[in-house]
Order: sequence, then C-alpha cells, then structure tokens
Amino acid sequence: MSSPASQPGTTANSAVLRPWQQFIDLSALSLPISLSESTYRLTQNLRYFLPNYVVLTFLIFLLTLITRPLSLLFFLCIFAAWVYLVLLRDEPLTVVDYEIDQRIIGAFLGVMTLGALFWSHVWSKLFVSLIIGAVIVLFHGVLRAPEDSLEDSPYGSLLNASDSPMGEYASV
Repeated sequence: MSSPASQPGTTANSAVLRPWQQFIDLSALSLPISLSESTYRLTQNLRYFLPNYVVLTFLIFLLTLITRPLSLLFFLCIFAAWVYLVLLRDEPLTVVDYEIDQRIIGAFLGVMTLGALFWSHVWSKLFVSLIIGAVIVLFHGVLRAPEDSLEDSPYGSLLNASDSPMGEYASV
C-alpha cells in the first residue's frame, strides 16, 4: 500500500523497524545542552525509534524468562505473531477474501498476550523488564542527537558551529 509523500522528518509508516546500525550508532550520541534540548531529543527519538524500543524492551523481557523455559517458548511465539502481523506486513491481512482491520489484529494479540501473562504468572518479571526498558529508552532518547536536530531544534542555528564557534549571532 503506497501513500503520498509526507513532510520531511516524518514517515508514512511509523511502525517500521529502523536499522539497528543506525539505532546503535555511537557517533550520534552526545550530551544535550539543556533540558529543553533533552525533551526535544527524547520526543524525536521516540517517534523515530519506537518500534526498535518496543523490540528491545520485549527482548529484555524474554531474557528475564530464561529461568522459565515454557513461558519463554510461549512468549517467543506471541512475539513472532506481533512482529509478523504488526511490523512486517505491508498489505492488510486477508482471510477468506475478508480484510481484517489492524485494530482487530492488535486487540486479538493484546488479549492473547494478557492471557499468556495470567497463565504464566510472570507479572513481576514484566514489571522489572519495563523499568529496565524505560531506563534504556530514556538514556538513548536523550543522548542520541536526531539527524534533523539542526533544522528543527528549538535552538536552530545556535547549534550550527560550522561557520563560527559563536554561531550566526556572533555580532549580537
């Protein structure tokens, strides 16, 4: 399914896994200069890398299930269903010439996931995994400078030090 071109910096499909090399790129990490720059970076990275953050948090959850192999196997199957049905498909799911809405797929997978959590009694492991995932997302989101940070930053050209160490406002 194709969509018209969107504005620069936004994507037509927000549920696209970004390349892991881009996600882990150490050269893009830097300290923000202020609290507002930190929040700007966090929101931009959350928009851009949300599927990667979800996959990373779920992998942390799976690592906590190493001691429970049956639960691990069950959640691996559920994870594969989420990845295939939500992230990897470009066209709508069709069953017997009937297109299934994405909301129905999400609701079904959500109920299946909640049922697996009740069945396996791993709520505490999920809670710990979500806390660890949130800390990783927070650090990555704040420390990773988005590619378009110079154009859309609240500081604009003050961050562009290529012409002068003091920016374009050197004469002020």
